[in-house]
Amino acid sequence: MNDNDLKKALAGKNIPLLTLDNKWHKLISPADKTQQMRALEEKLNELVKRQGKVTTDGKDIVKIKKKLMSEVLAIADALYKDPYNQKLLRDMEEHERLLKECNEKIAIYEGEKTGLPAEIDKVNRKLMMATMEVCYRKLRENAREITSLDIWINQMRRELKKKAVRKQEMEETNHKTYAYMHDIFGADVIEIFDRKYHPEGTGAKEKKVKKG
Repeated sequence: MNDNDLKKALAGKNIPLLTLDNKWHKLISPADKTQQMRALEEKLNELVKRQGKVTTDGKDIVKIKKKLMSEVLAIADALYKDPYNQKLLRDMEEHERLLKECNEKIAIYEGEKTGLPAEIDKVNRKLMMATMEVCYRKLRENAREITSLDIWINQMRRELKKKAVRKQEMEETNHKTYAYMHDIFGADVIEIFDRKYHPEGTGAKEKKVKKG
């Protein structure tokens, strides 16, 4: 599957916001992150932070605008009674200027609010692609190591079986040797030589076997 086919297949799929997902931070350790991933992570965090600020600031501006409009109505009522009051006229002019600034800021925030989700999703998907690349590379490397370990374990099992058989054969040989020594020379003589040589794994052990 090429990149275009992959993008088509992923279209419409819900991708969690990776930098806010605790499982993503467990999946990708700091050592796993490439330079590209660090740059994308930083950019995504900045965009998410900006989105939060735009939302908060936008609400604050709307509150200010409502307050200004309420004050404009009050000034308008006062001007209706006193249309040539210079202070009221200056206040109205200032409030109209402030309302214009509020409307401009609200338009900017609304534009950002509209564009930010798409930008966040774009960067988030790039980070997902980079994450998948790292994870699948690690999976391939681990799979090769697992295969190598399987071969080694199977070889060790065969060696272990051979050595187990060899051990059993040597134990049987020792047992027979010690038994013949007893039969030929007698227990008293063997006991004297046991005290001199007492080979580990024969001696006392083999006498117990014989007596049993």
